[in-house]
Amino acid sequence: MEEIVICANSYLQYKSALYIATHNYQKRPITILIPGNPDLFKFFNLINEKSFHNALKLIYFEPFHPDPRRARASGLNKVVYVLSDIIRERRYLKEAFQKYLCGIEGCELYFLDRGPMQFSLAKKLSNRNRLVYISPYDTQVAPRQYAPTNINYLARLIIFKLTYGCGIALGKLPHRAEVFPHMSARFLEKEFRRVIDGEERDEMMKGFELSQFKVLDVSRYRVIYFFDDASDYSGSEDAFRKELACIFDTLRKYFPESAIAYKYHPGYRREGALTEIGDVLPDFIPAELLYDDNVKMYFGTCSAAMSNVEKGLVVSILDLISFKNSEIRERLKEILINMSRSEVLFPKSLDELEEILISLRSDERK
Repeated sequence: MEEIVICANSYLQYKSALYIATHNYQKRPITILIPGNPDLFKFFNLINEKSFHNALKLIYFEPFHPDPRRARASGLNKVVYVLSDIIRERRYLKEAFQKYLCGIEGCELYFLDRGPMQFSLAKKLSNRNRLVYISPYDTQVAPRQYAPTNINYLARLIIFKLTYGCGIALGKLPHRAEVFPHMSARFLEKEFRRVIDGEERDEMMKGFELSQFKVLDVSRYRVIYFFDDASDYSGSEDAFRKELACIFDTLRKYFPESAIAYKYHPGYRREGALTEIGDVLPDFIPAELLYDDNVKMYFGTCSAAMSNVEKGLVVSILDLISFKNSEIRERLKEILINMSRSEVLFPKSLDELEEILISLRSDERK
């Protein structure tokens, strides 16, 4: 019986992983490999117990950690640390493969991302297995292969190739400046039996209900805030905290704190809570499993969690926080609008936010 192995390392990929597992676990062995994401591993452990009766095999291993001295070094010392990390990471990838996947043959492997770990594993497994790639991104926000435009990007590409191999390229998201290692389009076309983009993925999974995996009752809440760390865009965490405090102060004029909940992005690791108003929901549970008919408003900056809401009001605070670059703000708004399954409101002032909340409370009393 052909085994299925699913490699998933981010929350963008969990729905595809659940879809594959749900349709196959009663007739074929399923292994889910979760490299470097302990929160996702925690979530799959819970779902494996609650929904799959522990029929899935889950494998987790820690991510590679570069030498922390590398970030502070310069000149020749920097080169030494870079070369050392290349050697160490190559050894780490080899050991991870030998420990977890060396004996895999004649299997169907699903890769749900094009990152360096996936590339490293796919390169070793392509000759003896059938490889399928499912994009975790909607088409308009998917990473694009990126040609280096300066010496810094060229140097990074060389380091990536020395670390992972010739089939790696630079990737870049349309709304971010940074580049990252990315499985090349040529490698994808050559080594994968099937490549499924965002549109085909959505068509394939049409009708697949996530409600069967709900593990937390949020029906007592009327408002849920999804944290997306906007200080990355605004350039000032202090300013973001102050603006967020004003927004939550406005919110609690119309809803009691017991009716407000908020959820941090999985893996969010900053000192101190961003707000003390409302209840904190477990961050390892995907936002889509927290949607509820009793929740009247979901809000945040531009979290993907907001774009999947089909019932309830969606409010973005992008126009209520400072941005170091207004073009980034407009691009994020465009992406959120294009991805959203329902209308998104963008109040331009706290007064406009209050009008929305007053209307919401009025509708609730009817």
